[in-house]
Amino acid sequence: MRSTPAGFKSGRAGESPADLLVRLGPTIQVDIGLKSRALAGEPPDLPEKKVKALIDTGAGGDCIDDALARRLKLPIHDEGEISGVGGRHRAFIYTARIYVPKLNKLLFQPFTGVKLHEGEQWHRVILGRSFLRHYRLAYDGTSGEVDIIDPDEPGEPLI
Repeated sequence: MRSTPAGFKSGRAGESPADLLVRLGPTIQVDIGLKSRALAGEPPDLPEKKVKALIDTGAGGDCIDDALARRLKLPIHDEGEISGVGGRHRAFIYTARIYVPKLNKLLFQPFTGVKLHEGEQWHRVILGRSFLRHYRLAYDGTSGEVDIIDPDEPGEPLI
C-alpha cells in the first residue's frame, strides 16, 4: 500500500510534533493549476508547486483559497451557497487540477473558493471527506504523526 505522511516528525521553536499537529492539522503538499505542461503519460506539471493542503475530516468538500484561484486564473465553474464556522455565504466554485505527488493522485474537479489567506490561514487548499473517502487515515495525536494510506495502490510506501 502506498502512503504519505501528513503529520509532523519534528517540532520547531519549542513546539513538539503533537503541538504542531494540534495547531496546524494534518498537512500535505500539492501542486495546482488548470493545464499541465507534462507530456502524456508523465506526472502532471502544474504551475503552483508545494502548496500546503489541510486534510480536514470536518469538511464535506474540497476547497481552494479564493485569492490563489483568482491569481491562477482558474475558471469559475459555478457559484453557490456554502456554510461554515462563519455562517452561510456565497462562494465561487472553481475548476482546477490538484496533484498530490506523494500519492500520485490527480484531482480534476470543482473546488469551492474560500478565504483562507484572507483569514490568515496557513493552508491554501482544504481536502475534505470527499477526498478521504478513497483512503485510510491513521492519526496519532500523541506523536504528531499522520499517514494517508491508499489501500488500492500496491508497492512500497512513498515516505
